[in-house]
Amino acid sequence: MGHQLANGRLEVEIAKVGRYQGTRFDRTGFITQVKLTESGHTFCVHEFAEGFNPQAGSGLCNEFGLHEGMGYAEAEVGDWFPKLGVGLLKRVSEAPYNFQYAYPAEPFDVDVISGDSNISYTVRSRSINGYAARLVKKISIEDTVLTIDYELINEGSRRIDTEEYVHNFIGINEEAVGPGYKLKLPVPVRFTEVESDYTSDLLSVQDNEIGWTARPHKPFYGRMKGFNGGDYPYSWELTHSARRAGVREISDFPVAHMALWGTGHVISPEVFVRLSLTPGEKRSWSRKYQFFCW
Repeated sequence: MGHQLANGRLEVEIAKVGRYQGTRFDRTGFITQVKLTESGHTFCVHEFAEGFNPQAGSGLCNEFGLHEGMGYAEAEVGDWFPKLGVGLLKRVSEAPYNFQYAYPAEPFDVDVISGDSNISYTVRSRSINGYAARLVKKISIEDTVLTIDYELINEGSRRIDTEEYVHNFIGINEEAVGPGYKLKLPVPVRFTEVESDYTSDLLSVQDNEIGWTARPHKPFYGRMKGFNGGDYPYSWELTHSARRAGVREISDFPVAHMALWGTGHVISPEVFVRLSLTPGEKRSWSRKYQFFCW
């Protein structure tokens, strides 16, 4: 059994540590569903339309080091390297780090303290090649706002340089992706990278708003410029016109960059924060999700 947070306005389903068994996403605070209690609107879907897969993403799940495995470059084949929020992973070849590969893993120890409206996780990593860190994550709800607070402490002898983001697997009331959805940013949309002409043709951009011209029949992806999250009321806002519901993410940190990924059943706006900690240094940051209907 997992854990549920509830306050009469919002219900949040969180998977038990270990239900997700992949080596990509943080295994703590793996949020599989969020529901507005009064209206019944739901917001989370699984990475695959077929349903939950223990090796895949679901709902609101975060990841450290998407593009670069911490300590991977200096690890020899057969050696271990750390993945924050997951455990020690084993390098199996000379190939570059691949976030989609299921590396052999030895999970980190996790302490959990839970209540009705909050839950906290403390992940204690084992030292490997001078890398060691303590990650504290607290998830809490108030009214219709879900807050994720992070604290990362570098307890090793080597510098930690990584990034963190939440892969938001969102489908409002499980509605298929299409013209009913609108994604708004607080700044004009400027793509710095679009994966293909398919993505360009699929997305309709007007100033600070992104729409969909049709239901996607394959994945789409684009990368956008960052901005200072603390200067704006939200980082992004996703709504569905027919369902008359939406969600917005609010960040308190400089946004390194954003990405937009999705398929026919899921939209995932992703907000990246860059983390650089010297030995002994601590870094805290926060994400808030406000769920609403009209």
